[in-house]
Amino acid sequence: MFTTNSFYCQEKAPGDHAVIMSNFKLPKTLGNKSFKGLMSGLANIDLIYQYNLAKGIGFGMGFSYSYYELNGSAFQGNVVGQMEGYNPFLKISKRNEVNENSYLELSVSGGYNMLNTSGNQCSDIFKQEAFNVTPQLGFYMVSSEFLSFGIVVSYNYFDTEFSPANICMTSFPGIDPGNSIGNSHVFSVGFGFSTYLPKK
Repeated sequence: MFTTNSFYCQEKAPGDHAVIMSNFKLPKTLGNKSFKGLMSGLANIDLIYQYNLAKGIGFGMGFSYSYYELNGSAFQGNVVGQMEGYNPFLKISKRNEVNENSYLELSVSGGYNMLNTSGNQCSDIFKQEAFNVTPQLGFYMVSSEFLSFGIVVSYNYFDTEFSPANICMTSFPGIDPGNSIGNSHVFSVGFGFSTYLPKK
């Protein structure tokens, strides 16, 4: 359950400053009906470097890793599988101070998603590539001069479908082929932390 976090340094760090952020989120699969019904999101982890300007605008770059597991109970017999996502991205954000100890951050990130699906029905990994866009909202509390923690929610849209080909099958049992048409979405909720990088 995470998405991005930035640290507000108050009077200790006026003006521009850089932060390192990390998030852990629990993803919920949506969009493509087969993806929603057959894959369960277990983890989404972000690592971000961001530079914040004095007026609250931030620019960053990061890398996201996600992991999904196939719902084997939907199949007859022993069918197992998993999907891993690797996503380098760029980010732009806007911070708004709530009070001296908390702030909100609204951000949008976009990047290139590389998805690898594997299972016991396949002899090789099924690879997909797609562009993705992720709007995100976070509420953060300042913990110390250099550290803040937050709760974040995000909605990740990536331009690819989930179909029987992902797990080397010609069809999903009991599922209409039309359910595999449409792009995949992921809604995530989680926690994050951010540490301020002081200027030398």
